[in-house]
Amino acid sequence: MIVNPERGKCAMKILRVNMSTLETRLEELPKELTALGGRGLAAKILSREVPPATDPLGPDAKLVIAGGPLAGTLAPSCGRISVGGKSPLTLGIKEANAGGPAAQKLDKLGIRAVVVEGVPKDGRLRMLVINTGGVNILEAEPYKGMKTYALAEALKQHGEGAAVISIGPAGERKWKAASVAFTDKDGHPSRHAGRGGMGAVMGAKGLKAIVVDDNGTSPVPMADKDAYRTALGGWTRVVKEDRQLQSFSRHGTPATIVALRGLGSMPSRNYSSEETPGFENLGGEALEKLKEQRGGRMDGCMPGCLVKCSIVFHDAQGRHVTSALEYETIGLLGTNLGIADPDELARMDRFCDEIGLDTIELGAAMGIAASAGKMEMGDAASAWALLEEVEKGTDFGKTLGSGVVATARALGVSRIPAFKGQAMPAHDGRVCKTVGVTYATSPMGADHTAGLSYEDPMSKEGKVEKSLAMQVLMGLVDSMGYCLLATPGDQAATLDFFRDMLKARYGLDLTAEDLLEIGKQTLRDEIKFNEGAEFNTAPEVPAFMREEPLAPTGSVFDVDPQEMASIWERL
Repeated sequence: MIVNPERGKCAMKILRVNMSTLETRLEELPKELTALGGRGLAAKILSREVPPATDPLGPDAKLVIAGGPLAGTLAPSCGRISVGGKSPLTLGIKEANAGGPAAQKLDKLGIRAVVVEGVPKDGRLRMLVINTGGVNILEAEPYKGMKTYALAEALKQHGEGAAVISIGPAGERKWKAASVAFTDKDGHPSRHAGRGGMGAVMGAKGLKAIVVDDNGTSPVPMADKDAYRTALGGWTRVVKEDRQLQSFSRHGTPATIVALRGLGSMPSRNYSSEETPGFENLGGEALEKLKEQRGGRMDGCMPGCLVKCSIVFHDAQGRHVTSALEYETIGLLGTNLGIADPDELARMDRFCDEIGLDTIELGAAMGIAASAGKMEMGDAASAWALLEEVEKGTDFGKTLGSGVVATARALGVSRIPAFKGQAMPAHDGRVCKTVGVTYATSPMGADHTAGLSYEDPMSKEGKVEKSLAMQVLMGLVDSMGYCLLATPGDQAATLDFFRDMLKARYGLDLTAEDLLEIGKQTLRDEIKFNEGAEFNTAPEVPAFMREEPLAPTGSVFDVDPQEMASIWERL
């Protein structure tokens, strides 16, 4: 029975779900982990409980779904949710996070994390329903093969307004690029924990969906309500005065497209120097005009968001297509394939959301396919022919769904835009050398959210130190369940906000150093896990990034490998 979190009477819980025995149990979150959630809590659990060399899709693997310590307060952008496990792509520890209200609802139910272990003995699909009445494991075979949008609609019977966490057909098929879908505040399963194949891990557990219904809960307990209101007011002013965040509020992440494509950082035609004609049609201002014409809007994926960077995209008839047309998707399924039609990209994004696939991994794999003659670069129709193979689950569709490395190997391609087995996102390390260092060294593999900075991007000087600082900060941000896209340029203000909010809710007295230590310890836990796994810990960089100058700057990735290899000595 889940205890409704009445003021001061309920410690946070970890919900454990055993898919072999079909049993659940609640345990107290250790007091020393009160301030830890999201990525940091997932790393702590996985490093303590999972053998690093285990099969990521086997019975000894675990899936951790964790919100941040401030989610239930409904404070702005504190409701991100992390999905952690051993990645079938990188073979190391992995965390991917997403928006939506799921973390907020779990927190109001007194649950910090859900840990899923074991595999079903009978091979059948099941689902969890979590509400104030308890936790129930139900049959989900009737939903087998169902896409995420239809599934979210069908599961409304378990709670109108409930959050749904689910996998699509790709996750059921255990494809290595499968994502985990989260419904947004409008009920669309448009928020995805995409990186690292966590959908495959969830599919291996025989878990089709989790329904989280917080109806009947009370506000989360607060140690000091006045301090909460003061911290909230101050933070609102910081967010509203930050120019970058206000740009996202108007244009979403496509606000950066024209600038980053101009630098060459946003990929074009399989990470080459070839230009994609018409890429300006995908920029923030162009999409803003379409939005105004068609009745779309900018919105937040979760209640309480101040930035509201999610583009709700409508077709020419004013019908909803997707609720998160974002930079990475536009980069990998768009310019990386030579395609610059926003309507085609919105449809492709919806396709990936429906079937449950990472748009970054799939777009990179399709770029390899195009370079090998399997589709015509710049031709949307031939791209859709490949997506039809993915939907049907043909042999080549399965290959694409297994990621860029598998696709390159199947086609005999040696030029692979991947680090540690995972596709490179839409920030080229030849231009943004800080992110290149992050790709090469992070426990997450090629993941821009692990440590990105465009400060003096093409100089190689000081980039190892900058990457380390950003990786520590992102370890903290992800562990707080905070949104990267709502993080202002003032790091000190961010730390002050976390400190003040943790004190207001839990009565904790933490310093800026204490908070940064959370980010550092998260990295240490991840590094420790990877040292015992098959993960490649060496800072290797694809040869083409060192050898092929990228137009228009002529830049290559030239950071010293020995300097990168020493990065963790400075942690």
